[in-house]
Amino acid sequence: MSIITNFSIERTMRRLPFTLFALLGAAGACKKDATFPEPPVTKAALTWANAVSDTGQLDFRIVDIPTNAGFPDANFRAALVYPQGIEAGTRHIKVFQSDSFVQNSKVVILDTSFTFQANQAYSFTLSGFARTGKTPALTGRIESLAPPTPAAGQFAIRVLNLAPSLAGATPALTDTTVAADAYVRPLSTLPSGTPDVGNAAFGQPTAYVSLDTATFYTISLTPTGAATPVFVQAALPHGVLGTGVSNPIGGSGVAGTVMTAIIVPRSTAASRAPQTRPSSRITDSSTTEASRRITLSTDTVTVQVGSISLLVNRGTGKADSTVGITGTGATPGVNVGDVVLVAGAAQPEYNSWHVVIAGSGSLGGAGVADTLICNPVSANDTRSKCAGSLAVATTRFRYRYRIAGTPASPGTGNVTYRLYTPLSAADFAIPFVTFVIDKRPPDTAK
Repeated sequence: MSIITNFSIERTMRRLPFTLFALLGAAGACKKDATFPEPPVTKAALTWANAVSDTGQLDFRIVDIPTNAGFPDANFRAALVYPQGIEAGTRHIKVFQSDSFVQNSKVVILDTSFTFQANQAYSFTLSGFARTGKTPALTGRIESLAPPTPAAGQFAIRVLNLAPSLAGATPALTDTTVAADAYVRPLSTLPSGTPDVGNAAFGQPTAYVSLDTATFYTISLTPTGAATPVFVQAALPHGVLGTGVSNPIGGSGVAGTVMTAIIVPRSTAASRAPQTRPSSRITDSSTTEASRRITLSTDTVTVQVGSISLLVNRGTGKADSTVGITGTGATPGVNVGDVVLVAGAAQPEYNSWHVVIAGSGSLGGAGVADTLICNPVSANDTRSKCAGSLAVATTRFRYRYRIAGTPASPGTGNVTYRLYTPLSAADFAIPFVTFVIDKRPPDTAK
């Protein structure tokens, strides 16, 4: 009996590895068998934006299911520019304080549920004030979007005003609760005439308008019914055209894009919201270049930030040497399509918001507005080098914008400027505009 038992055990031990291998193989085959496909997960599309101006970072979380949807560590004015997928169905959403201290991170400031329909676009915006007793109170809005399909060669845009107050506007507004008109214009076209989007009242999205695509667009906000003053100007996202191997990125230069421009307020002073703003940059303040600091030719303003003169040691085996610097002695660091907030000129037409039409950045071509002067002058002089050995090459660094009016030229005063690039809402001392893409342009990749 014991022999039989031992035999049985021996046969079992010999068969065990094969049996386990066979079972594991069968399990793996079942898992990958094409006749048992996993059901596809239906999703909606969702963008997020945080317009709460009196608190720190917030965590937007879906808490009823495991999901990649959400918006963690969102600063005031942060927005998820491009839509993300969210599982269709009724979703439980909570907004928490974002904090490294565990007890603080458990504080819930909004608790809501919403039913998302498959293949539908939505936006989730949070606005108002988180602090008790302040008006308007914190409000979460989940909007079911109906973005249009722009015609060939066009994009669409609307405005959502989430600024309960326009305090801090530059120039200052007498009525800080006035609804805004929006002029959405291509590069170098000054706001005038009928606004493209009118009467953007607080909390109410406007209708979409369709415009011809162009790489460089700005949105200029003015009080309703008045083309002046422009109290905010921002560059629209340009986007990137698609190719056969990469899909496009939505923007004003990509047909089929649909976007929302969100007006956001300034940060509440002494709160945990960001308080920073772009640095104020100086123009060429040297006495020798005072006449070139800010000048006017017809409707085009040229601003000089500095110059540098090099002794060209051509053919001597020595490096060029600097023999003179005025102002910053560097490029202004602006691109075509950027927005500048100019201040300090004694002639008011030079001040306020302007869009750069020529600069020294890559989008406009390096050195578009810079000027090279060679001494001695030669027909072989180039932008990068003067022909004669021991010649002095002086480069003046400049940028240009357009204005209405004919102030004295050259302008006077201690002129400064602040720089605002596309998708940058880093000036928390004033109201501004941020953007989300409601509908992506059609795919192009094969």
